[in-house]
Amino acid sequence: MNNELEKRYLSVIEDNVNVGKSNVGVEFLILIGGIVAICLMIYMFADSIASFCIDRMSDKTQIQIEKSFSIGTELPTIDKSKNIENLEKVKKQIISMDKKLQGKSSFPIYEVKDKNINAFILPNGSIYFTKGLADKVQDEEVLAFVLAHELGHYAHRDHLKSISREIIASTIIGILSSQQTNVDLTINSISDLSGLKYSRKQEKEADKYAAKTVYKLYGRTTGAVEFFKLLEKEENSPVFMQYFSTHPATKDRIKFIKTVK
Repeated sequence: MNNELEKRYLSVIEDNVNVGKSNVGVEFLILIGGIVAICLMIYMFADSIASFCIDRMSDKTQIQIEKSFSIGTELPTIDKSKNIENLEKVKKQIISMDKKLQGKSSFPIYEVKDKNINAFILPNGSIYFTKGLADKVQDEEVLAFVLAHELGHYAHRDHLKSISREIIASTIIGILSSQQTNVDLTINSISDLSGLKYSRKQEKEADKYAAKTVYKLYGRTTGAVEFFKLLEKEENSPVFMQYFSTHPATKDRIKFIKTVK
């Protein structure tokens, strides 16, 4: 009797559509795969999400955020060379041409002891030229392009967009880290390569901003071309390394600059 009841019970279970027949392990893998897919989609749109939010941020909020990120970020400086000092007048002209720069930082210009040819801007608007750049470049028009490039980053709020993007990426990686190490490594790799592409996009937009600015100031972009030719001479990396660089290839930047008016 008991055997007969058991057979009937098993038969009911097999025929019942409400009883799942799937493997628990498979369902778990599907769940993990779904989480990874969703996170990847969010990451892929991280640039758009960051840009959408940051572009619509009020100036007041922007300044408050910049102040919070600027604490303790000032760098040791040296006495400015004459040609860097002369950029103060150019800086005022550039600011007067762009409302996005007005009412924000005073954009102080400093010179730092570094033999490399470089310039950068901090979230609070402080602009730094390296001694290597100041020694190599004496032409005002060339330095004006470099200055305008850094101000272009600020006008586009690239610093805030990059911070927002990294927060999104770090959050996603943090979520996936608790799931599977291999997935974490994969996301990190995608994050690094995608970050390079995003950075190159920002650099191209800053180049465009700077080229248009110097064209308004001097009626030409020859200074920008000269600057990139200087960089080209200083470069020792093979061409394929551009794919692992935060900046576009110098040759491509020269071609692009020549098209900007």
